[in-house]
Amino acid sequence: MSFHVLMYHELRERGTISEDAPSIVKVATNCDVALPKVLFAYVDDFEKQMDMLQNSEWNVISMQEVRDFYEKGQTLPENAVLITFDDAFQSVLQYAYPILKKRQLPATLFVVRDWLSESAEPFDPAKSVVMSVSEVNQMRDVFTFANHTSDLHNQDATGEKSTFQTATTAELLADLKKCAEFVDMPDIFAYPFGAYTKRDLERLEQAEIKFSFTTKPGRNKRETSPLELHRQVVALGMDADSLKQILLKDGKNT
Repeated sequence: MSFHVLMYHELRERGTISEDAPSIVKVATNCDVALPKVLFAYVDDFEKQMDMLQNSEWNVISMQEVRDFYEKGQTLPENAVLITFDDAFQSVLQYAYPILKKRQLPATLFVVRDWLSESAEPFDPAKSVVMSVSEVNQMRDVFTFANHTSDLHNQDATGEKSTFQTATTAELLADLKKCAEFVDMPDIFAYPFGAYTKRDLERLEQAEIKFSFTTKPGRNKRETSPLELHRQVVALGMDADSLKQILLKDGKNT
């Protein structure tokens, strides 16, 4: 018995973005991150991917079902798939939320708490703008919110590590606690940039994080480390059939 996890960041209509230059990220705090276009998906592709998951042999599950799978030994439906989004960009509310709500498909949003602004801005397809608090709260009927740090999702001065990794343990614990006060599942985490080391695993255990998601593809089984759960990046230009073939190649969940 196992499950797949899909990872999305940004959605755009075709023709509104170039497919090469990274997108400027605009958040409520200082951030030097640019989002690679490979982490975008086209709206029509996303909608067809959701139709594929809803209407074929796949079963979309919630984060609570993942928790119960590991903590209570409960079973999952065959061919289980968890949908996740990182960073809370405006396009999640603009496009993903209504598509998921119409199909009654649950999803998880990994939130960087201090990136959320106090007031909403007009949607701008030319930039990757993070939502306001009120915008995020509009989606609570579809999305479960989980921990993506409060303000440790940046590159350090060398560009080789994330600030999640270079923060002192005291800084990390305080940061995760602050984000925990906003999200639904504070002990469920996604690694900034997917980067982590053995030391980071140890520090997350100290912070009482129970589940952490990577950017490494593959199925998650009962024996998969809960702090190193796999996720499949759904890349720009990947259509529903291509995604289905990746899931099939990786092996159906039994």
